[in-house]
Amino acid sequence: MNLNRLIFLFVIILLAGCNQKQEKVAKELETKLESNPQSASETKDYLKEIAEFSLNFSPKGAYSLDSIPKDVIKSFKELRKVNKDAHEKYVTLIFTKLYAEHLSCCHQGYLMETFPASKSEYDFDALTMVNEFAFMTNYLEQDELPEAWSSGIIEKWLTENPRLLKYEPTGKCYEQIKTFSKKIENGEFWE
Repeated sequence: MNLNRLIFLFVIILLAGCNQKQEKVAKELETKLESNPQSASETKDYLKEIAEFSLNFSPKGAYSLDSIPKDVIKSFKELRKVNKDAHEKYVTLIFTKLYAEHLSCCHQGYLMETFPASKSEYDFDALTMVNEFAFMTNYLEQDELPEAWSSGIIEKWLTENPRLLKYEPTGKCYEQIKTFSKKIENGEFWE
């Protein structure tokens, strides 16, 4: 009976010590965040947020790119500063899913962006998924803007970067793209 009381007392002391240490760490973190408010944004887990969003992104129709919330796009922009490989992986997945949806629903790619004739009229810093794609690919040159980009541009990116197809969700979407493209080429949707 005495042994049980000793064990109980020992466990209580351990728990109290752990609780004090946790409170101390929490107070230190709170103090650090108060003294440097910018570090609060650094504690946000952009990778987790973007991974979850990208995997769950299920475009419906031609204009799905416009449905991505600005706060998610902002997280993509932050992720590129923290983890360029993850940024590339998930931007690629978003655009691969988008193009697969366009081919599935509408049997063609859709315009993602039309560019102004004058480079001074285009906002390269705007919070858009097209700008995230442009940053990732370096396809958009400030001196010579294309007339427009179609969702099919992802095929060029994947052809140049086949290593990205090793990521299973992107690889699966790309297989759908190839299947739909073959059906379109064979005229199966217009019979």
